[in-house]
Amino acid sequence: MNDFSVHVKPLIADVPGWLTDEESEALYDLARACTGKGVIVEIGSWMGKSTICLGRGSLAGASIPIYAIDPHTDHRFGDFKANVDRAGITELVTPIASLSQPAADDFHEPIELLFVDGSHEYDLVLEDFEKWVPKVVDGGWVAFHDTTWTAGPRKVVGQAVYRSSRFKDARFVVGSTTVARKVDRNSFVDRARNRYVLGVKTAFWLGSSIVKKQRRLLPKPVERLGRKLLKVIQ
Repeated sequence: MNDFSVHVKPLIADVPGWLTDEESEALYDLARACTGKGVIVEIGSWMGKSTICLGRGSLAGASIPIYAIDPHTDHRFGDFKANVDRAGITELVTPIASLSQPAADDFHEPIELLFVDGSHEYDLVLEDFEKWVPKVVDGGWVAFHDTTWTAGPRKVVGQAVYRSSRFKDARFVVGSTTVARKVDRNSFVDRARNRYVLGVKTAFWLGSSIVKKQRRLLPKPVERLGRKLLKVIQ
């Protein structure tokens, strides 16, 4: 078993959220690989499931500060703080109680890893992209959640990531997360690979949409095999 399975998976098992195991581990790995060129920014924290993955990854790496941007309203903020504290990452995490769009205007730190899981409306996702991605350092990573079955994020990453000349190493993490590395300009090979991954993601979206409502009918071994195959073909 790897470090994520041993040390992080038990911490998030009872924290509400919509991350798959693959997505949770991807966030952990991305945060662990951060070197200090910039901070980690999370847009949309809710109860702290993704925050814990990022925080524990950072703790296992260079202990990069994390800014958790969310309205952090009502009882959920208490749950968020309790979950973060239980995970032992309180000193790394700075909550910012705000919507992401206005928060961007007052945020001036360079970003090495940006995770976007805020509003799902196309215009607001695009505004998040336009306001936050320019703050990501060259060679830094962006990750957008809900890019499979949710129209707004799916359209934004389709246009602004997979078809862009500013990203390379795009990949689709089983569930609904798109990950890519920001660069000054990618190569023809990079663009071809990004388009290929977009094709894989689109096929996954169309195929999974057919069975999504009847997912319980899929035998667990068949579902696990499908996840493994998706990893291989990317």
